Amino acid sequence: MDYNRMREDRGPNNIIPHDIIESDSIRRDFPVTHRKVYMNNGAIAPTPLSTIKTITDFLVKSSEEGPGSTIISESVTSLMKELRTRITHLINCEPEEVVFTQSTTEGLNYVSSGINWSRKTNDSIIVRGGPHEHYANYLPWLQVSKKKGVKLHELKIDENGYFELDELETLLKSANNAGYRGSTRLITLSHALYNTGTIMPVVDVGKIAKKNQALFCIDAAQTVGSICVDVKKIGCDFMAFPAFKWICGPVGMGIFYCNKKAAEILLPQFIGGESATLSVDEKQKQKKVITYGNRPERFEAGFRNYSGVAGMESSLRYILRLGIENIRKKNLKIANVLRDELAKIPNIKIHGPEDEKLRTSIVSFSPGSSSSKVDSKTLVNKLEQNEIVFAERDIGAGMKVVRAAPHFFNTEEEALRATSYLKDILK
Repeated sequence: MDYNRMREDRGPNNIIPHDIIESDSIRRDFPVTHRKVYMNNGAIAPTPLSTIKTITDFLVKSSEEGPGSTIISESVTSLMKELRTRITHLINCEPEEVVFTQSTTEGLNYVSSGINWSRKTNDSIIVRGGPHEHYANYLPWLQVSKKKGVKLHELKIDENGYFELDELETLLKSANNAGYRGSTRLITLSHALYNTGTIMPVVDVGKIAKKNQALFCIDAAQTVGSICVDVKKIGCDFMAFPAFKWICGPVGMGIFYCNKKAAEILLPQFIGGESATLSVDEKQKQKKVITYGNRPERFEAGFRNYSGVAGMESSLRYILRLGIENIRKKNLKIANVLRDELAKIPNIKIHGPEDEKLRTSIVSFSPGSSSSKVDSKTLVNKLEQNEIVFAERDIGAGMKVVRAAPHFFNTEEEALRATSYLKDILK
């Protein structure tokens, strides 16, 4: 395979976005498509060749100029500014509300560790579904409840992962009424579920949180880059997501959104020369006074993953050029082919909502009783032996499912190939 020739295509520049998604030029940007049906993008998506070249170019330039030189320092500053700008276009926020992290998990821990929780005032947290959430958005809150004595409320869910908004309001009112010494400090949930792709009613939750003066935190690992996300419309205070799923960026890069008002109550968990200054206050007779920097620098102590910043900016430029709405339409088209073909296989149970407006492109399924000798793990292994990459995920109560997570570089033909193999395996 001529990788040098492929790298000359720096992404979709001269074709109408809708046409690009349906063209072979997209698949040339993702070499894995020449060897495999890769549909595990909900875990880690491949990076396009243009992003790989951008990262390589950055590292080569750093090596040539010297990584600590003024030229590279200015280049890094420009890159970080450019990436923040692209994030503002992606989720509709302000540049100073964008904090660079290494993952969704780190961003969520900024919140769980940064709030001054109090056992004395009976603080409480509401989390959707408890362990049905991805552990990145459950274990931090469970840890807070154990270490700080904070009450953790777990919303009951139905088979699709939905909860009753009435129950949420009831919990908030019971915690915040005048006869109760305490308050709900925060509501947290995933924007879309990692195991079924079900999209949560985050706009409704945002309104309820605002009405009850509760903070609202979102794990957006399964939505940003695959569906349109607007933090102002949602009304959340915090949101975390990675570069390496639906944005097709490098591993080790993530984004933490923290709105201006919420940033004032969040204590940075790391401190260093990049995030704070040291001064002397003679009037207060304090010799050493620590002052945190402005947003977002106060949350970015230490060096960042600068090659990752370059890579994420390149990938973000790529998907924004395609258009998130176009990506959403293409992804759903493939997901619907998968669901239609899976529905033809006897004893297969498809999980998640039927209505495509209520789900991402994630398609989860499990073998029925007559096929119980072939469990989810076996299915995933057998598929990979045939160059088809799906994943096994927990759907709650110890039940495992097979998860397909197609993205815009996948095709309907690949969906048909994957389901054809499944039919053979489950004969």
